[in-house]
Amino acid sequence: MALEISSERMNDEMVRFGKALVAQLFVLFKTSLNYSEGHAALDAPVANVVKVVQEIQRRNEEASLRVKGRYLYLGELRLKPDSASYHVFRFVMGEMKRHLIGGICFKLMVSEDDLRRFVYAFQEVEPQLSTESYTKLLERMQRRMIVNIEVETLPEEIETVEIDKEKLKDDKLKAKLLYHQAVNAMDEVMDSAAAGKTLYLRESKRVVQHMIDLLASHESSLLGLTTMHCYETYTQNHAANVCILSLAIGKRLGLPKFNLCELGMAALFHDIGKAGIPREILDKPVELSPQEQQMLEAHPLIGVKKVMQLKGLDALSARIITGVFEHHLLADFSGYPRFPYKRLSLFGRIISIADGYDALTSSRVNGRTPYPPDKALRFMLTRAGKAYDQGLLKLFINCIGMHAVGSLLQLDTKELAVVVENSPNPADWGNPRVKIIADSAGKEVDGEVVDLAHPSSCRTIVATLDPRLYNLDVSRYFL
Repeated sequence: MALEISSERMNDEMVRFGKALVAQLFVLFKTSLNYSEGHAALDAPVANVVKVVQEIQRRNEEASLRVKGRYLYLGELRLKPDSASYHVFRFVMGEMKRHLIGGICFKLMVSEDDLRRFVYAFQEVEPQLSTESYTKLLERMQRRMIVNIEVETLPEEIETVEIDKEKLKDDKLKAKLLYHQAVNAMDEVMDSAAAGKTLYLRESKRVVQHMIDLLASHESSLLGLTTMHCYETYTQNHAANVCILSLAIGKRLGLPKFNLCELGMAALFHDIGKAGIPREILDKPVELSPQEQQMLEAHPLIGVKKVMQLKGLDALSARIITGVFEHHLLADFSGYPRFPYKRLSLFGRIISIADGYDALTSSRVNGRTPYPPDKALRFMLTRAGKAYDQGLLKLFINCIGMHAVGSLLQLDTKELAVVVENSPNPADWGNPRVKIIADSAGKEVDGEVVDLAHPSSCRTIVATLDPRLYNLDVSRYFL
């Protein structure tokens, strides 16, 4: 019994040191952004990191921080942030993920000089959509002769993809990393908005520009990721999904890249006002009371106020405000906020459709059972001209297909398949490209990708199925 208590106390103590290490690294990283290498302002942050590391090592523990899923770990101990330190953890973990770093290990002989050289080697490397940033960091560390700090790759992000230059250019990997960057960017912005701090949009704008580039060549890779709906980070995932879906509509409309970037930013931040809504209302698993619904419906106006706090309001800010204010107004102006407002912009109409579709297909909205993609589209069609712009809704359906990317299909061969891409030829929209995931006996397989429009496929669609009935997460086929 005494041994168990001693072990618990040791774990509690190590968790405190782990949290302190994260906090001191946060200060060090932030300070290095504002001062040149060698500046005296780094003396205290560097000394504080080394002090915490030495305290951990004095207890015969490894001073290493690792990313596992959505958490940071000190050794095998999960470090769960409180509300006050949440943004600190998100920043450190976000910086590690953006450089594809899964772990930072401080050796016994680590010195203040090692820390100084490491933090500036880190700052020299621009995060990219491949392990190139990780490789460049290793090169910078070798060049600066940093031997007492080691970094590990992020296995969660690259999973079974081999460390091979050709493999690293795989578009599914690029799309996945880009999607996570969008979620992380929203994490940071929502944290800042909730704390009433200045919003910085540079990183978010860079992510949106990369999305536009990838949509131009591999649209299906990004559209497939919109099938991900995470309970714990619904608002952030929803924002990334709405951004991708809105950009896909804008691309079909032929908007130039500059306007697509404005649309993407407006879509990404359309729900920023939810940072001002209590979590117990956003997370409530059942229908909201009239008072709670009224509070929720205030989020567009709250969002407008938060965007207006940006330094130097410009055309981009105005576009974001438009998306924030209009995305719940509905095409016939029966939505909210309830104002005598009778002009709905193109961006507002696009974002409203993308927002409605992702909300319908997600299980996160007040406990509502999600719609399969085909049922969500049919429901939206019943509201064409009322809730949704009729012409844009048809364009959206053409964009994601009669059988939306991520749909689960039963074929006449009794095989199960997931839609991974739709045909560019309108005549073949009813025959998408699918990945076979179960054979005719119902056994799960890692099957081939089949183009149902090609005569050689010898398969036809029998029915669209609900993945929930099979306890199936279709997003994993796009990761």
